[in-house]
Order: sequence, then structure tokens, then C-alpha cells
Amino acid sequence: MIPERSLMLILNYTPQTDAAQALWVAERALQGGVNWVMLRVRDLPPRLALDMGLQLRHMTRMAHALLSVNPYPALAEWCGADALHLPEAAPPYTPHAPMMLGRSVHSVEAAVHAETEGSHYLLVGALYPTRSHPEKSPEGVALLQAVRSAVALPLIAVGGITPERVAECLQAGASGVAVITGITEAADPTEAAQAYRQALLG
Repeated sequence: MIPERSLMLILNYTPQTDAAQALWVAERALQGGVNWVMLRVRDLPPRLALDMGLQLRHMTRMAHALLSVNPYPALAEWCGADALHLPEAAPPYTPHAPMMLGRSVHSVEAAVHAETEGSHYLLVGALYPTRSHPEKSPEGVALLQAVRSAVALPLIAVGGITPERVAECLQAGASGVAVITGITEAADPTEAAQAYRQALLG
């Protein structure tokens, strides 16, 4: 169910988000080869993000792509997401099958714990300097290599990923990459997604 080479677009949804713009970016990115969209909701009740979630669910189904919702279990269920994604510090939760569970992890210990709790995939980072999390020191691909040695789950590299850095992430053990500003702030999200897709396929 998880793509062999995942290209995940992370869409941040906050009170300041232009919903129409976010949906336009998602549509264009899916056309460019994104095969997984994560709706990451911050500072909003889940019900206020339901319309966005349902529209993304429709888009991703049409594009044969996956949809993750972060971090609300109820929102994930309401919009029929393929996966519930949780931050590293969130309490354990087991979604109803067939919904998958994903975790963001920033250490080997957290990765092992997430695998033990039943996660199906992990986002590992932040690997490089990133504007979305300027407070976090980048870990570099050494973290990715260490997590790859410790767990058997699919790993998705996140944090400052550019098309030029994709090959390094794959060599370190990732099966895909997650992107925020590299696509959302691109003049043409389709072209940006295509560049990542080409890098993933090597």
C-alpha cells in the first residue's frame, strides 16, 4: 500500500492558511507526481479542517495517491484517510484497520518505540536546515542511517529536502521524501514535483 518511492507533500493547515491556495498547490503537485499528501493541522479544531480533508481525499483518490492526516484521529476517520500520522511526542493511538499509523521521529530510540507500538512508516528528520522548523538543528543523513539499521519500517526523509538531496537520502535508507516549501512555495508546483519525482526514480 505504501509506494516503493514515496513523494509526500506536507500541507500545513493553520488559521492563516489560504485554503483555496493550498488545494491548488495539492492539485498541481499531484499532477507532477506526488503520490502521498499529508494534511498537517495546527491550531485548529479538527471539524474546521474537515472540508479541506474531504477535498484532499477526493483529489488523492482521483490521482491514486495516499492521504495522511496529522494529528487528529477523528479527522482522519471522518475524511477516510489512508493513514493517521502522529508527532513523536503524541500519546499512543491505534487507528481502525485498514488505516495505517505513521510517526515523526527524531531519534533512534523514538523510531524503535514507534515500530513497537505498531507504526507502519516513519518520517525521519529534520535532516537538513529547514524554514518550517528553524528551531531544530538538522540531524543529517547519519540519523537516517542509524534509524535504518534499527527498524524495518519504510522511512521517509523530511526536513530541507531538495531534489539534489534526494539521492543521498535514498542511499542512507529512505524509501521516499517529504516536502513542504520545496513544492508549496514553488512558482509551479507541478514542475517542482516533477523534479523530485525524477530524482526519486534516479
